[in-house]
Amino acid sequence: MSDRTNFIGILSTFLIAGTLLSITASNSYGITGVSGYEYGYGPISSINNDWVLAGHWMGYYNPSNLTDSGFHSTFDMVLKNGSAPHMHQITNATVNDVQKQGNDTVIKGVVTITMKDGPVSNVPITWTEYSNNTLGMVLDPSMINNHFGESPIYGLILSPEKEMKTMNAMMEDSKFMDKWIPLMMENVMRNINLGNGNGNGNMTIQLDGGNMTSMPMMNQTENQTQ
Repeated sequence: MSDRTNFIGILSTFLIAGTLLSITASNSYGITGVSGYEYGYGPISSINNDWVLAGHWMGYYNPSNLTDSGFHSTFDMVLKNGSAPHMHQITNATVNDVQKQGNDTVIKGVVTITMKDGPVSNVPITWTEYSNNTLGMVLDPSMINNHFGESPIYGLILSPEKEMKTMNAMMEDSKFMDKWIPLMMENVMRNINLGNGNGNGNMTIQLDGGNMTSMPMMNQTENQTQ
């Protein structure tokens, strides 16, 4: 097996593991195998009037107990010309109704959304899952000054299988990847120091702005003895 193939395999494993760890951290129900839960995740990718919206979403609910539900989305919003960038977060979700309509699922509930003047709570929201491929979100415009216009906020519904298919398709462009992968990894390793350079056993990350931040590394010896 070639070095390139080995590298791609390692990179793929790294990316998938990172994705799953991110989902685990934000939505423990999503991948712990708790029976009966419905869950999903994916990117926000939407154009609302003259605005571009991009970010991520994830959510879950228990069909037998809709109060056992949650949804989180963080996305950036910027005008098409690149001006007026800002961020929104949707949190504190509670599902109160789920209806199947053919291949679609319509979910209604309430959420909190961050706005310019602060968070707005108890905002009615409708999520629509279209054929398990796309997500549309409509928030009550009267409670947020019609901030998102008349169009829903759209996103994609992903799965590990869909992500692997996309990654495999990208890897088929070997000429590009042979150049891109080393450039990407060089940049990552230049900005992340996985050693104990600060002397306290922490992982040090250098951010784009040059600032440093640290997080505790797991004590493997201690964990193995517990």
